[in-house]
Amino acid sequence: MSKPMRKATLKKREFVTEIALNLFIEKGYENVSVDEIIAATNTSKGTFYHYFDSKEDILREVFRKQNAVVEAWLHEPPSKVQSLESHINRLFLNLAHNIGQYPKLIRSMTTLTLQHPESDSGERDPYRYLYNSILHWLPDPRKANLLVAAYVGTLTLWCTRNGADLTSLIRDNLAIVWAGLRSEEPVAPIYIEENAKGDCKMKVAIIGGGLAGLTAAAYLSDCESIEGVLFERSPHLGGRAFTYEKSGFTLNYGAHAIYGIDRHTISALEKELGLSFSSKQVDKRKVMYAKMNKITPAPLDFVNIMKTEILNPMEKMRFVGEIAAIIGHIHQLKNYETLGDYLAESNASEEVKELWEHLVCSNFFIAPEDARKVPGPVISEYYHNLFLSQRPVNYILGSWAVITNQLKQKIESSGRFEIALQESVDNIRYENKQYILKTKNRELTFDRVIFAMPVQQVTKLLKNTPWEPFLAPYENNTATEVMVYDIGLSRVVAKPFHYISDMNNKMFISDVSATDHTLVPENGQLLQGIAYLNDNFEDENERKAYLEEKVQLMESLFDQHYPGWREAIAVKRMSKKAMVASVKNIATNRLLPTRLESVPFYFCGDGCNGKGELAERAFFTAREVGRTLVKEAEQMNQEPVLSR
Repeated sequence: MSKPMRKATLKKREFVTEIALNLFIEKGYENVSVDEIIAATNTSKGTFYHYFDSKEDILREVFRKQNAVVEAWLHEPPSKVQSLESHINRLFLNLAHNIGQYPKLIRSMTTLTLQHPESDSGERDPYRYLYNSILHWLPDPRKANLLVAAYVGTLTLWCTRNGADLTSLIRDNLAIVWAGLRSEEPVAPIYIEENAKGDCKMKVAIIGGGLAGLTAAAYLSDCESIEGVLFERSPHLGGRAFTYEKSGFTLNYGAHAIYGIDRHTISALEKELGLSFSSKQVDKRKVMYAKMNKITPAPLDFVNIMKTEILNPMEKMRFVGEIAAIIGHIHQLKNYETLGDYLAESNASEEVKELWEHLVCSNFFIAPEDARKVPGPVISEYYHNLFLSQRPVNYILGSWAVITNQLKQKIESSGRFEIALQESVDNIRYENKQYILKTKNRELTFDRVIFAMPVQQVTKLLKNTPWEPFLAPYENNTATEVMVYDIGLSRVVAKPFHYISDMNNKMFISDVSATDHTLVPENGQLLQGIAYLNDNFEDENERKAYLEEKVQLMESLFDQHYPGWREAIAVKRMSKKAMVASVKNIATNRLLPTRLESVPFYFCGDGCNGKGELAERAFFTAREVGRTLVKEAEQMNQEPVLSR
């Protein structure tokens, strides 16, 4: 820190540091909050932030102390160094002695360092400083790099082995490394042998049988060099796209709508995987917004914008200009961290700002306060595609089952993939260059592993493994949850519109059967109400009261626009917390890349970085992962492989 401090202040700061480090050692860095440190040290929040910029700043004290050991070693006079090998070994053993009792803390340090690889600071990247210091005494980059790699690898191994002695591990591993470094013999290339083309099969495990897992498996099943198992813990495939029938009605856990189908990833899947399905577009002229008891066309295109009563004439012109700018990819929204940041600097009226919030709520299925947290570049890219689409909202006729059944059939027909229903993976480890997955009844080995499930579940599965620290930044991601209220009616009670959005109460009703007639028995009607949910509550009672209020508001909305629905109910289903997306795409969450540095697995699903929102992210990331592994498998059969 650069803040000047008096002697007494420095002493108090050292006391807080010592207490905080003890808490980190006892509980693990990730499990200790700033409030706990303040309570344990009897300081105020203002005092804490006078001493430290953040919780990380305390952890850097360990980096500073380790760097001080390196600094003293680096500047030792050459006259006192009798053996270069001994001098280097002493450095590593001194570093190990300093931290040998604190495996939880070192795991946290390693995670912190890897989370900030962009920094050039020695405090943030102690291993780079260590490498440069060794290079001063041993001016051979390859040898210096090998020594540091052995040290860092030993630290990582030690963190995962309860009760292991770090100093002993360092001694043993350095002995092996020096045996090679001392040799004056030229380094021989590794031994390889040719494999007959087509003989090598890549075994792939896919964990998760939702849209992402099925899509990835469908791409892999096309490749003769790949075989594997798709694990799904539930008794059915599809995940949140699961469909079932009741009393002649086909019900989804959420809508089976595709936004911008002509520009959607599903159009690529249809061609590449040989899928066949039909869709029907929602009638834009029957999409309405309700505000203050007034119903008006939703501003989905230029025609509706001119008709809507949400905006006055000047606001309509401004909004048309904003849409044109988004289509041209010149809108300033893409340069703002969040929608809230953009709106805060915008001189638009409150009506235009509210309309932006409501559009983002509708397409991202989140509450207005979260709409303001959606990244500006995400919104800009999303609406660039949607406003250019000729088919903005379509329903897959027959529901998601039409897609999931075809994917399942494609996977099974290849004969190279097993679909293991009701079989969850309990444990994963790495041995003999393969990944061993353990379920309740068996252990299987694989060459590659794809996680096609929510990242929150991935982090739980990888607890107490060498890969745990790298997933830590993603374990507290929040999901997008809504209340879904489905009613199947024995007769059509009213058809005023296909979609009505209540801007005051932040909920909407879709007449699903008006677009997809396949979901209802003859003369039936299927209505789906969805309410955007807040997720910040003081306690469980507050949450229950909030949800009960949402139910009453939803039923009032049905009463208002579909009178007589109560008497015509044939099927009713309510999900008070239905997950729409496993990771809410807001600035405070982090979407997972399909490949994560230092982690050997592949990731896909709606919680990963990819094109679009909701189902499209699942399709897009699964397609990316599937195509990547197919290329890898093809290369394995064209190139020599390591002899075993």
